[in-house]
Amino acid sequence: MANDVKLVRLYVSSVANGTLDDTPNEVGGNPKSPFYLMIEADASDPAGDNKYAYTLIISARSTSGNNTTFAQVIRNEQAGDPSAGWSQVTPAANDGYVKETTQSINAADFEANGSYEFIGVLRLGDGTISRVRSNEFFII
Repeated sequence: MANDVKLVRLYVSSVANGTLDDTPNEVGGNPKSPFYLMIEADASDPAGDNKYAYTLIISARSTSGNNTTFAQVIRNEQAGDPSAGWSQVTPAANDGYVKETTQSINAADFEANGSYEFIGVLRLGDGTISRVRSNEFFII
């Protein structure tokens, strides 16, 4: 099962005035200022076809010594499951699956004037893990 399902990328983004901002610089403490965590993963065709089970864990930490109240997210999902954001790369080609999901993040969970990052861990049933970090972002 090793390397059949892997977390590829986490990144934060914010849409303001029609422009995608990859460092949100959101105002901390303002619950009306959500930004987004984009989650991307890949799975082999057999892993997606057989719906390999995995646990996805998303946490956040400050890279500047500030505080965050972001609650760790733990999801038990299956590769290839459309309800978890999975789709086939090319359905007729048996060339694997991709996961692309978006999670809304509340800026109020992050203390102002600090920089942060998200950490994602995808753990398969055999203990294999895939780990990625998001881009660093600053909350003003």
